Amino acid sequence: MDSRDTYNDFPWELIVSALEGSLTPEDELRFSQWLASSEANREKYRELSRLWKEGVTDYPVYAAADEVQAWEALQGKMPRTIPADRTITAGRVLPVGRWLAVAALLIVAVGAGWWYFAGKGTYQTAAGEHKDITLPDGSSVVLQPRTRLEQVNARTVRLVSGEARFMVIHHAEQPFKVDMDAAIVEDIGTTFTIDKTADSIAVTVSSGKIAFFQKKTGETRDIGEGGHFCLYTNPLRFDNAPLSQVLAALEQRTGRTIRMDDTSYLQKKLTVNLEGETLANALQVICVSLNLDYTEKDGVIILSPKK
Repeated sequence: MDSRDTYNDFPWELIVSALEGSLTPEDELRFSQWLASSEANREKYRELSRLWKEGVTDYPVYAAADEVQAWEALQGKMPRTIPADRTITAGRVLPVGRWLAVAALLIVAVGAGWWYFAGKGTYQTAAGEHKDITLPDGSSVVLQPRTRLEQVNARTVRLVSGEARFMVIHHAEQPFKVDMDAAIVEDIGTTFTIDKTADSIAVTVSSGKIAFFQKKTGETRDIGEGGHFCLYTNPLRFDNAPLSQVLAALEQRTGRTIRMDDTSYLQKKLTVNLEGETLANALQVICVSLNLDYTEKDGVIILSPKK
């Protein structure tokens, strides 16, 4: 018997209301009587409660109000053990409402195994490997080499490391989020790329708009189409980093403008730890390392090769 058939005769309107905490006193009595009628009922409700607590409300079709639409949206996510042609038709004599979509969602979750349905898992690539993946909500991601991405729930992923390009399906009620520990990107109908390293998070928006939230400061900035932003999460420790990156980090930390008059030096590499140093000491370390001098004019710090 199909696992969904096991649940077909359940008092779904009562069950969904109980899960949502919206039972009326009269319905609460009916629901208690149904639970008390058999251990099988209690066991099934415990299973549904577990799924509910593990994040079923994160799935976008939770907000749907039509059972047929819910099934159609979910069929593409079901494993082969559940036949895709087993749908609930519009002709069934059942009251139509929001609870039907939730019931459909729960039944499929039981049959498919919630670990599959919620999409919780890890995606990663090795050196030289690229990978195209489709997330449970239908959004797609292209992983670049040496990238690790974790699914938190149906609309949130965590980029642990590496570079990924996101093509997001927009849901106004449930924005798509990428957590990167130090910051969160939230889509506003978007295609964007994130490159996360040990020292920085760089975001480039190809279309649409994102909101970039920095956890430490609470600052949020919108980045539109063609925009780019880089957050230095460990900004003053550098391992074989170009001078351009070091100077950008110093500018971000100090609010000062720093320029290199010979731009060919911007690609020269540095391995330095400037954490805790004053700006003057940091500049001195850079100058000694690359045989430079620095001067200040009209509030701008200018680096130049020693003569």
